[in-house]
Amino acid sequence: MKPDVLSPRRQGPRKRLATDGPAAANRRLRAAIGSAALFAVLMLLASCSSVQLLDSAQPAPPAYGTMVSDALKKFSGYASYSGFEISGPRWVHTTTGWNWLVCVHYNDGGRPRFYSFFIENNKIVNQRYDIVTDQCGLQQYVPFDATTGTIGAPTPVQQQPIY
Repeated sequence: MKPDVLSPRRQGPRKRLATDGPAAANRRLRAAIGSAALFAVLMLLASCSSVQLLDSAQPAPPAYGTMVSDALKKFSGYASYSGFEISGPRWVHTTTGWNWLVCVHYNDGGRPRFYSFFIENNKIVNQRYDIVTDQCGLQQYVPFDATTGTIGAPTPVQQQPIY
């Protein structure tokens, strides 16, 4: 019987592999050092590109109701607006940096409106009608007295006698 082509007797003595000598240990060491260096570079890049966390936010403006109330009173049709509601301040990133965003919901002649106020260092730095990125339609609102700036309770309307 002849030995098979794949038989160990046919292949002869086993040759040394390249992974058995001191050169192989050196290659493994270089690969481990390369991997560690790559990991260190990636960690440094990740820390350089990090964004401010929410913990770095300024404290919420304490009197944002009065600031918004004063700004609303300057609107040309303020007397015809009704049903004011205000959202809580949210820390958002805008084109000018980090600001507090407060949304106001009101009725303008029967049409619901949302208006955005951006507050920085206890001053309104920008205001506009709500756009999609402000997400004012998704916020929770509480009643807002736009005449006094009181949040949570509307001013009772003085009604004239009907008779």
